[in-house]
Amino acid sequence: MQGLGSTSATGSSTGAAAVTSPYTSGVTATTATSGTGTAAGVGAVGATGSSFAATLNSSLENVQRLQANASDLAVQAATGDLDDVHDYMIAAAKSSMATEVTVAIRNKALEAFNDIMRMQV
Repeated sequence: MQGLGSTSATGSSTGAAAVTSPYTSGVTATTATSGTGTAAGVGAVGATGSSFAATLNSSLENVQRLQANASDLAVQAATGDLDDVHDYMIAAAKSSMATEVTVAIRNKALEAFNDIMRMQV
């Protein structure tokens, strides 16, 4: 989607591309590609090691950090210690968006798993 985020190419020969959005504050969706520009298959997992697990773990930690920040700012707003309420509103929106993206990814993963389990060999 143009206008919502920026795309930056990072990584080594596998050519990982990260798409970030200002609305998710660091929540990234990554796509690994091979040198030909097509999606890397199962063979690329062995070459990169546990990069998927590390990416998943860091993304979940980021969501947790965003939720904790929004919670802390909510407490500050309720006690009157927060000078600018818009800081809380921005943090709450970021946390909400990150949670929605995480739930959507989980739902798609479960849907894919169920589709695979229904396949006949």
